[in-house]
Amino acid sequence: MKKNFWIKVLPFLATLLMLLTISPLTGLASQDKGNTDENFMTYEELVENLNKIETESSGKVEVDVIGHSREDREVYSARVGTGDKVLLINGNIHGNEKSGPEALIQMLRTLGTSESALAQEVREGVTIVAVPRLNVDGAEITQRQNNFPWDDVVATYPNLEGAEPAWYYSESNGGFDINRDFNPDLSYEPVLKDLPGTGAEPGFFLTNESRMLRDLYLDLQAEFGKVEAFVDLHHMGTPELNKTGEDVTVAIDYPPLGPEDSSKYDEWSKLDQDESRRYALAAALGVKEFSDDEEPGVARYYHPEERDLPGQARSSFALNGTATVLFEMPGQQPEYGYDQELIDRVKNGLWGVASSMADNSIDTLNGDDFLNLPKYWTSNVSDMKTLVERFADEGEFESDDTARSLMVHLTAISRYAEKEEVNKVVKHIKGFKSLLDYQKEEELISEKAYERLADDADYLIGKWETSK
Repeated sequence: MKKNFWIKVLPFLATLLMLLTISPLTGLASQDKGNTDENFMTYEELVENLNKIETESSGKVEVDVIGHSREDREVYSARVGTGDKVLLINGNIHGNEKSGPEALIQMLRTLGTSESALAQEVREGVTIVAVPRLNVDGAEITQRQNNFPWDDVVATYPNLEGAEPAWYYSESNGGFDINRDFNPDLSYEPVLKDLPGTGAEPGFFLTNESRMLRDLYLDLQAEFGKVEAFVDLHHMGTPELNKTGEDVTVAIDYPPLGPEDSSKYDEWSKLDQDESRRYALAAALGVKEFSDDEEPGVARYYHPEERDLPGQARSSFALNGTATVLFEMPGQQPEYGYDQELIDRVKNGLWGVASSMADNSIDTLNGDDFLNLPKYWTSNVSDMKTLVERFADEGEFESDDTARSLMVHLTAISRYAEKEEVNKVVKHIKGFKSLLDYQKEEELISEKAYERLADDADYLIGKWETSK
């Protein structure tokens, strides 16, 4: 019998409540693009749901306030389970990414009320601590950033008088991308000389939100000795898989900390990227295992090897020895609305992580298998060949000769890349771009194929030029 059966066994009243209050939409094409926030929980409804879950759980779920936002809203955590391994899950760190809290509330309701074998196994084997909505102020106005104008920052940290705003501060929105405000030095305090910083450097713990999540992490670390895993729930754009052109329905990732043969993080000896990949794989397998559908749109999130973002929460926690996983759902708010199918995929992925922790099967997974998940982005010439083959199958070229000429160029570039002949690689990719321009001018290639291949060629040129 599939485990998915047990997840769906909720008490009658809770199920009835969900049916009365939620109008699920299915598929990217059918996501509500008009009245987008109608079905997402308001802050007040989030608090009401958490309190109700705590009451109905008969002590299984404990709800707590972990801090206050700049606008003095309480930020909540919920804790369930008695296992000696802790799974910390964060949602809505970006205010315009609202499906994470929905998934967490639904999962917490199941964990708090269900006596299924799966729910009991997870409660006994794992302690789950969830922060459904970290950026409560940003969510109120459906804005990526929180609300923390720079003048208020300086008033809060007088030692920063005269500093340039942190690089991840938005002047137009008057707030911060909270998911760039973390630092692997968990005792770090903002210092004038460190600002404004760059994306390749740690953040500064300027926001209430980053500081309260850090403090929660430290409390759990002190209690358990280690925070075993951290999951961060997000939204992204609406890409298509390279090979098939199908919609990406959920993308999953491990920490973006640059090339693994780099010496940049040598002092952070607890970093274990293979462990994070095993947890990411457990999430991907969970999306498939707990679904009634095949789920062909599960993909690796954008992760070229040079991507290096230590200021993200998942990166900073990974450098402290935690396996971290990113979930990205397609379609951000306010453009895209509530979609229960997306939320179900996140829940299924979370069940995959939690159940694998509970039965210790996480330790039997091969992290390298995660790298076999399909991609929607280009990191090498092989990816571009895959795209040309797909575009040819889709009829994006005027003739087979058009596709064949592109493949000939890419094959030559591959040979030079294998020999690491940088100048020849760059020269021939530029030649490939010139061929694309000619094909566009002669109307031999569609606009869709031209734009994607030209953008990818520009990326590869930049990548190889910086390697000189």
